[in-house]
Amino acid sequence: MSYSMFRVGAFGSLTALVLTTACGGAGGDGEGVQDDGSLVIDGQEVASAELMEAAQDEDGLILYTGSGEAGERQLIERFQEETGLDGDLVRVVPNQLTERIISEHQANQLGADVIRIDGWDLIDQLVDAEVFRSYSDIPSDISIPDEAVHEDGLYFTTYNRPYLFAYNHEVADEELTSWEDLIEDGISSGDIGLTQVRAAGSSANLVHFQLDVLGEEWLSQLADTSPRIFDSASPLTDAMARGELVAGPVPSTVGMVAIEDGAPITLVAPEEGFPVNEYIVGLSEGGDSPNTAEVFLNWTLSDSGQLAALELGDYPINPELGAPDLGEGVDMPPLDDEGIYVVDPEEYQDLLEENAELWEELFGYTG
Repeated sequence: MSYSMFRVGAFGSLTALVLTTACGGAGGDGEGVQDDGSLVIDGQEVASAELMEAAQDEDGLILYTGSGEAGERQLIERFQEETGLDGDLVRVVPNQLTERIISEHQANQLGADVIRIDGWDLIDQLVDAEVFRSYSDIPSDISIPDEAVHEDGLYFTTYNRPYLFAYNHEVADEELTSWEDLIEDGISSGDIGLTQVRAAGSSANLVHFQLDVLGEEWLSQLADTSPRIFDSASPLTDAMARGELVAGPVPSTVGMVAIEDGAPITLVAPEEGFPVNEYIVGLSEGGDSPNTAEVFLNWTLSDSGQLAALELGDYPINPELGAPDLGEGVDMPPLDDEGIYVVDPEEYQDLLEENAELWEELFGYTG
């Protein structure tokens, strides 16, 4: 098998740029709903008066998401605070979410106004099923990179999520700093937790990184530790927090939420580098609150929405907004650092099945 590596290498100690955002939903000085009815947050027009009026007449947003539920609820709450509009979410593991969306859409019963998901294979399935509707009315105040706009506005990259690893510092014998530490002699059978490769684009992307950068021999040694296999990173992290596991790979936001909840775990940006995973967001065809959905998409791509994601541990699509602050002792490099691994979507798809079959063989996983 062959791979091409994008921006991979060890990175030095860097200080994360931390930015904060002021809430505008309450309508402070120059913020929130203006006298003319438009919505302005952090100096950016997020919605015109006409769009806000239409959204205020709707029942509220329903977001279907494959991202972590706790983090998504925090984002929905921030959206409600800053816009005054209602929102709720349905969270399902991405591979199962894709099946649900397509089934509902084919029956003309799709409950989502907005969809957030990862995995280029899953995204292609949704595109082929004509689930998304194009959107080109992003306010001119909101500037997003060209590479974040896909298929002429059919869907957008919403943020870039680091896939790191974490460990329970109360049960680990020593500090862990690298992927190599997960296969050292101090790791006993069952100490490691993993998310199965087909659960989401993020888990498939992680395995792609591991094979490309760390190598098949490393992955085989990881399998030799007889890790516990999960269908999602959240229950894995919960088990780690309870001391049932020593360590395991976790998305940054899942680890951050657990730490905020008091879990005795430490996040590690491994010295060999780590992958980031693109989460995309798109408007659904036939949603009950299409105008609220457009406000949500505008807000998500605005500086305020991007900074909200940054606070949860994600890289914004605009590198100028900084790198996530994951706590004391975790120096996160900028998004364009060579220690951050970004896989080409075509390469991801070309090797997806081959990588998955190899992973399942190594770990003896049958689902």
